[in-house]
Amino acid sequence: MNFTTVHSEGALLSAELLYDIYRGEAAGQAAQDFQFARKALLSDEIALSWGKARVLWAGFHLRLQRLNANAPATQETRQYWILPLLQLLGFGEIVFARSAAQVGGRSYAISHISGPDKNIRPAESHAGRHRPHDTQDHIPQGFPIHIVGINQPLDRRSPSGRPRLSPHALVQEYLNRTEHLWGMVTNGHRLRILRDTARMSKPTYLEFDLQTMFQSEQFAEFQLLYRLLHRSRWPEDINSVHGCWLEKYYQQGLDAGSRVREKLREGVEEALRILGNGFLSHPGNIALHKKVTAGQITATEFYRQLLHLIYRLLFLMVSEERKLVGPSAEEERFRNIYLKGYSISRLREKVERPIPPRNRYQDLWESVKLTFRLYGDEKTAARLNIEVLDSELFGPNALPDLTDTQLYNHDFLLGLRHLSLFFDDKRLRRRVNYAYLDVEELGSVYESLLDFHPVVREHGSGLQFELVAGTQRKSTGSYYTRPELVQELIKSALEPVIEERLRQAKTPQEQEKALLELKVCDPACGSGHFLLAAARRIGRELAKVRSGEDEPSPEQFRRAVRDVITH
Repeated sequence: MNFTTVHSEGALLSAELLYDIYRGEAAGQAAQDFQFARKALLSDEIALSWGKARVLWAGFHLRLQRLNANAPATQETRQYWILPLLQLLGFGEIVFARSAAQVGGRSYAISHISGPDKNIRPAESHAGRHRPHDTQDHIPQGFPIHIVGINQPLDRRSPSGRPRLSPHALVQEYLNRTEHLWGMVTNGHRLRILRDTARMSKPTYLEFDLQTMFQSEQFAEFQLLYRLLHRSRWPEDINSVHGCWLEKYYQQGLDAGSRVREKLREGVEEALRILGNGFLSHPGNIALHKKVTAGQITATEFYRQLLHLIYRLLFLMVSEERKLVGPSAEEERFRNIYLKGYSISRLREKVERPIPPRNRYQDLWESVKLTFRLYGDEKTAARLNIEVLDSELFGPNALPDLTDTQLYNHDFLLGLRHLSLFFDDKRLRRRVNYAYLDVEELGSVYESLLDFHPVVREHGSGLQFELVAGTQRKSTGSYYTRPELVQELIKSALEPVIEERLRQAKTPQEQEKALLELKVCDPACGSGHFLLAAARRIGRELAKVRSGEDEPSPEQFRRAVRDVITH
């Protein structure tokens, strides 16, 4: 299911987990887990809350129409919309914070906290934790719920300059500097779930578009909101953050992500075998067959072209799911033509149905070759207002011996199925969600392939392509660097340089110039894992300089990373 009002930044919770929660199949989704009677029907409770929430939204919307268009509407957003909505979600006591929280000499004017305002001194109560605190710290036990007016963007500071951070950055920095793990920030239009990201390199949150949800009558997605935002999902206080359902779901998502990567590695290996043998066995590929037999194309060269093909498909699946390629959404006619006639996404839908037996049809591979041309040839791309991808991946010489080949639909779909679907621990078929896949994780796929050596053997009257155990990884010294080690390298090699450059610069303009002039070289680049992490780290610092905030907004972060890479 593609959610229209739910957006995940940084894959806080996996798409598969969100779908399981929506269907009520995840752990902790029984009526008693929501503190209802065992015999109660959770679906009835959700439907009842939906009806009441629609009335709340309608009343709130009418109140907004009576206000000046530029009014912040803070009181109205809190009193007539968000606080009543949270009550429908099981929140009993939500306390207005009459004073700002104090952490390490900084103030955090968060509007509300969950439960009674009982203060603790983390330096005394949590001795030995990783964050130092001043003895005068004032930190409520309840997790933060920051509510601003509907006309206040979550990623922008108020024009008045107070508070010093945007609403999103205020809550995020507070989480990063305290023992709290989870928090909520909303302006009534959008509601975000945030988690401590002190050790993460990019913004991470889950967002619900409340305005669209209620204006478009998205009851199905309200069910997910209810099942994920209900009070029973959150920690009782600062001492129970690791045992709440949100934290359990987060850890479960991390474990599931590792399993998906493992399944994807297996899928790529199978796809290589299927497509390789599909090309070699097709009666129309006589020229390819002769070149391989005569040794004009070695098994390694053939394998490299197959791998190039696989990575083209992976790149397009990631980019299409993130809406980064193809005609823009504003060009609706061109976008519909692309989605229905050229996208890889339309073919992914085919592999979820039974694949027909091998027959004479071979139009799908021909259509994929046209899609490749869209991204490699300017004249072809101009017909659909598509930007060409100026890269070796889609260059004219990337697939010299596969461009003029033929491939049966059966073989192509079977290969694509292994890239698109996998079986989970319950033997249920799942779809790989490429929108949630980090780019550097594709490096782990390539790492596994280094354990194999390509071989082409005579088999009956034809040829057979195989991947057998090899020694290429050891002989070339090729290894995938795990994220934990990459972060240690960033910390030891890059951060001291960043700190020194910023120390020498006096003004924000000089600091921005100093950061953009940094040059990073990774001689053993591989999949670019270290380079991407370096770009994100410099980009985060650049976004902080530009915004003046320790926790810049996701859009500020993305723009800064683009500028760093450009320079």
